[in-house]
Amino acid sequence: MYNYLYFFIWLIIVVIYILYKYNKRKYAQIKRVPPFQKKVRPVIMIMIDSLMTPPLQEAIRQNKAPALAFLIEKGALYPHLVTTFPTMSVTIDSTLLTGATPNQHQIFGLCYFHREEQRMINLGTGPLETIAFGIKRVLRDSIEKLNQQLLSKDTQTIHEEALGPTASINGLIYRGKVEHTMRPPLLATLLGFLPRKVKTKGPDILSFGSLAKFDPDTTYDQLIFRSGINNKFSRMELISLIKNDRLPSFTLVYLSDNDQVVHRKGPATIKGIEKADQELAKIFNTYPSWDEAIEQAIWIVMGDSGQTGMVSDQEKMYVDLRKLLSNYRIMPLKRDKPISSDQIVICANERMAYIHVVDPTIPMPEIRKVFRREPRIDLIAWFEDDWIHVESGQQEGHFQYRPSGEYVDEYQQTWQIQGDPSLMDLTIEEKKIQYGNYPDVLSRLAGVIEVGERVIILTVLPGYEMIAESTPKHKGACHGSLHYLDSVVPMIVCGTDQKPDFLRIIDLKKWIVQLITPKT
Repeated sequence: MYNYLYFFIWLIIVVIYILYKYNKRKYAQIKRVPPFQKKVRPVIMIMIDSLMTPPLQEAIRQNKAPALAFLIEKGALYPHLVTTFPTMSVTIDSTLLTGATPNQHQIFGLCYFHREEQRMINLGTGPLETIAFGIKRVLRDSIEKLNQQLLSKDTQTIHEEALGPTASINGLIYRGKVEHTMRPPLLATLLGFLPRKVKTKGPDILSFGSLAKFDPDTTYDQLIFRSGINNKFSRMELISLIKNDRLPSFTLVYLSDNDQVVHRKGPATIKGIEKADQELAKIFNTYPSWDEAIEQAIWIVMGDSGQTGMVSDQEKMYVDLRKLLSNYRIMPLKRDKPISSDQIVICANERMAYIHVVDPTIPMPEIRKVFRREPRIDLIAWFEDDWIHVESGQQEGHFQYRPSGEYVDEYQQTWQIQGDPSLMDLTIEEKKIQYGNYPDVLSRLAGVIEVGERVIILTVLPGYEMIAESTPKHKGACHGSLHYLDSVVPMIVCGTDQKPDFLRIIDLKKWIVQLITPKT
């Protein structure tokens, strides 16, 4: 038995050594990024996953976030930046980079049904669901197809539109004008999940964990899988650009670690913010002084989505969509395309879900009635006869609306409305619309309505999460819905007095392009 044990231990050591040498060799020939001719003050945007205003302020109060406090003191804090819907990182990043709605950029969540290809897309909702769906299918869609095929070519990213050079470090959405070759980890290629090389188009500088990095000295925390999608990797790559005077006009840097901390410990935790702040401080320390750092660049630090704390009752916190729809035949995850016997396709994104009724013989009101009987369901929405319709699992009534009318909201968008606006917590006075618990809800909900006419869009009340087959369950907090707890994030800006037209993520692209465009 001991001989087998020693053999197994040595096998692991050999595999780790081979992977180490493979990755060192793979980057040994990469030349340093050439210096850019600086025509504008560089913009560095740092996205801290699931950064929220209340825990940010608490971390500062406890002196656990000195770097973020410094930026706020020298610049400005905008505590109520409205994100997109669904409040899932990949959709938010797509809207940030393109300035477009999901209807336009075509990324409807981490899990959604592709209308043209008539198949379910899963970009990595969780380990168990990834295994059930198929690791190869998830990796091919998220690594090979997301930026090059799934993200609509009818929309341009900041990297494509910018006149000067740009960079992306661990950003999920990075499509640009420059051809790159990404090299997946050896283990992924040996298992047949990904090819040895992945051709892609990105910004002038593309860094994406173990698949693409520009500094051979950047290290990973992981031994075997070596993903590199973490705060430390992002920080090291950015510092390399700063030290070698290679900062382009715009750099997007993703600090992802806080998201999992909040998922586990709840929205009040400041541990992830403290860790992100330590990385930010190391970045500032690259300069002669912190004051020098904000003189040489414009800094934007922001969250992507909020998270909502879960109720304490574990038997009630999860809304099982399979149980609600148990009278219907639901497509299993092992098939990404429905067959003639399937009636329902469920695409769950934590606190929101798309319910596709693929059996044309099932009346849509019949399915909606199922959800109206579930008290944990918040909003029930669908598109019919050129109107967006909304009902609720909380109260009786009906509301419908569509763009271009006599009612004006706080973002200067106009709407036609009919029915009970209290279903969406709207206040209307003299045809002026004010939003309540659902920021910019009319536009954000309308922005996903192209998923199809036989689709029901669901959200759940704060404290609850929707689950389906193998869906991850979060005990601390989760996101995805239209509620303000999921939908409002802070943004810190230091180095410019300019600000976007409106404090929404969809408005940031235009503002950033203006900041990095040389003045004539």
